[in-house]
Amino acid sequence: MMDRYLEFAAELAVARRAAAEAAEIIVRRTGATEVREKERSDLVTAADEASERAVIARIRAHFPDDAVIAEESAGSVRSVGRRWIVDPIDGTNNFVHGHPFTCVSIAFADAAGPTVAVVHAPLLGEVFHAVRGGGAFANDRPIRVSEVDDPGRALLATGFPFKHGKGKLDVFLRMASDVITEAQDVRRAGSAALDLAFVAAGRVEGYFEIGLSPWDVAAGMLLVTEAGGRVTGWPGDGREPLESGRVLASNGRIHGWLEGVAGRYASAL
Repeated sequence: MMDRYLEFAAELAVARRAAAEAAEIIVRRTGATEVREKERSDLVTAADEASERAVIARIRAHFPDDAVIAEESAGSVRSVGRRWIVDPIDGTNNFVHGHPFTCVSIAFADAAGPTVAVVHAPLLGEVFHAVRGGGAFANDRPIRVSEVDDPGRALLATGFPFKHGKGKLDVFLRMASDVITEAQDVRRAGSAALDLAFVAAGRVEGYFEIGLSPWDVAAGMLLVTEAGGRVTGWPGDGREPLESGRVLASNGRIHGWLEGVAGRYASAL
């Protein structure tokens, strides 16, 4: 485990520092009222743009040859080589309304996929991080997925595909209804990165969503797997979740059930 941290110590340090600088922008709320709508309910603020500039500047200062894939300036998304996958403010709608469930999400990926992850939620007072093969942590304390193995006692998290072309909301809501009926309950809090971090920390047993972008989930997926959980695409997907935007994550113990429910609707979405 220590060897993995030594191998990627520089990338982790840069990710943590960049996330901290961006988190300061969230706390100050500078630019929170300068809002434009990319499409219905898909907001971007001056704070998003300032946060992204700060993160990219920190990365470029230390790793000028690495690619950076960031939400507000993504361009084409690379799936090979050294790359940083950045969401400067995940949960922008929450941020605009003063809801604390918002964060900065930064992942570093190499040829094998996400390698370093940092999810910094300043309004919750939490920083999650992971290194591939080195475990997952919240505020520098190890975290693990929950041991709940009965779907009837499981708390699930999700998000709705409200963006145009990202999935059929009516079909997704029918699936969500099935999950609510079969599980203990479902939460929709508005940040994919934090939903995944909460799976890793054992606060929810599973997470399901479609219509996502790589910056929404790259860091959170690594947190889940390093905390002992499982992350897959949906049944029938021919691409990995970072490419398909369809993610199932769980503590591993309820994953078969979650795949079964998703399988009823996957082809219709």
